[in-house]
Amino acid sequence: MTRATKHIRLLPALVAVSLALPASAAAQSTGGASAPEASPPGAVALTAGPHALLGHAARLNGTVSRRDRGRVVRIQRFDEAARAWRSEARTTVARDGRFSARWRPRTLGALRLRATLTRRRPASVTSASPEVSVRVFKPAIASWYGPGLYGNRTACGQELTRELVGVAHKTLPCGTQVEISYRGSSVVVPVVDRGPFVRGRTWDLTKAAADALGFADTTRVGALVQP
Repeated sequence: MTRATKHIRLLPALVAVSLALPASAAAQSTGGASAPEASPPGAVALTAGPHALLGHAARLNGTVSRRDRGRVVRIQRFDEAARAWRSEARTTVARDGRFSARWRPRTLGALRLRATLTRRRPASVTSASPEVSVRVFKPAIASWYGPGLYGNRTACGQELTRELVGVAHKTLPCGTQVEISYRGSSVVVPVVDRGPFVRGRTWDLTKAAADALGFADTTRVGALVQP
């Protein structure tokens, strides 16, 4: 009998990137909480959560200098096929130099984002933030299983144990690697079984996999089937 190799990757709660600043200003910007008054005119900092769900609105925040209040900020995604930046959301800078934009991702996988500050007249880009990376997952309903079934063989021929980290799916080939995301953390697990056989559910995690993500009930997760 072969047990699935446990492959867990926990990601940080936030990904924050800011322009290089003097030491005192950089210290204030840790974690995306930079002080707008310390930013030089035109400097842009963007903060984004590491995970997002396809078609669901995500909040992106950032800061610029207070002198740039009222100017337009555009959230752009790098289009790998066209090798060009595409604008996907826009907002304006508040009086304190902060901005917040709602972005609804339409592409799965690891995306490169940036925020650009535009001139009032004409509407051309004057500066852009460093890139941030956001992984976009397909939303789905997942449950978990295990207790009461330990010692049985899975549909993929493995023994179901307390330590087995894997996921059940109705059709994906056994061994297919799937990244499951929940509340900013993710775990990469193989398909080890068939299921779930409850309408509306797409994934059924083993108890060990669910524990790694920290959920104990049927819930919405994000999923990315690995190439």
